[in-house]
Amino acid sequence: MSSAKVLILMTSPLDKIVHALRVVESIKLQHPELEFTWVVRRFYEPLVASFDFVDRTIVFRRSEALASFASLLREIRQDHYDFVLDFEGYARTGAMCFFAKGGRKIGLRSAREGASICYGEVISKLSDERRHLVERFQDFGSIFGLKPVLSEALSLSQGGRLPDLVRGMFEDARQVVCLFPGRFKTERAWSGMSDLAARMVANHEDLEVLVLGVVPHVLSEPLPDRVHDLQGQFSWGELCRILASSSLVVANDNGPAQLAGALGATNLTLYSFVSPEVRGTYPVGAVANAALKAPQGEVSLLECDTVFAEVEKLLAL
Repeated sequence: MSSAKVLILMTSPLDKIVHALRVVESIKLQHPELEFTWVVRRFYEPLVASFDFVDRTIVFRRSEALASFASLLREIRQDHYDFVLDFEGYARTGAMCFFAKGGRKIGLRSAREGASICYGEVISKLSDERRHLVERFQDFGSIFGLKPVLSEALSLSQGGRLPDLVRGMFEDARQVVCLFPGRFKTERAWSGMSDLAARMVANHEDLEVLVLGVVPHVLSEPLPDRVHDLQGQFSWGELCRILASSSLVVANDNGPAQLAGALGATNLTLYSFVSPEVRGTYPVGAVANAALKAPQGEVSLLECDTVFAEVEKLLAL
């Protein structure tokens, strides 16, 4: 295939970006001559930009005025793309697709908010809603005649290393567990992370726990020895290095566990309402990609004993 420019539209949230990253990497590995530009929300732009298979990023400022969106459209229109692929499928990305200068404008059948009227082509199957997002996104590969093949883990950029703040923990060959207690929707954040951390270090003398944050979270209890609150200390690239090197990552359904799984780390996601069968760490059902669903969708009903038992199983893998 000759060189071509491809515009990827996927602005947020984190779990969907992670699933899209895996598919775009697969396409790039099979067709390295393709040049990918990615439109992404400002908060996640450093993450997307940290992967070498993404050639360029364009920042979407969701919370700013309409004038900012008009500026974004002008930036998109500065180049001509052979393919415009709307992975997100909402009104905002539909508008981006409509105004982009592109040869083929393609979206998913499951697009909402009228986005599909902005496409020249729609791919995927009628049963989209029952399929995992990764499998839906893989349908974009058919445009390039590709097989739906994923690498075992996302490839981090060359030359990066673990941050100095935590490198010693990993070099000492200890087990390192990462916890992400925060969540954008705070009412769906499980409140037992501090208790879980205390149980883990009490049960494992060689274990260190890192409390990390995509979303800041105030811990209400003092932390015991070998539990380190390092929220807000690392860049997205550094977080990826840490996750890829960790023994286990435990997070609310906010994307970090899916990112850890995509980087090849054992992970546990705590779900309230979202279906892990559709948006969970892929492949769903793999032993290292664990999930717990809160009873009746209420995380307050998820007992620490249940989570701790699952953590112990995963640490023994």
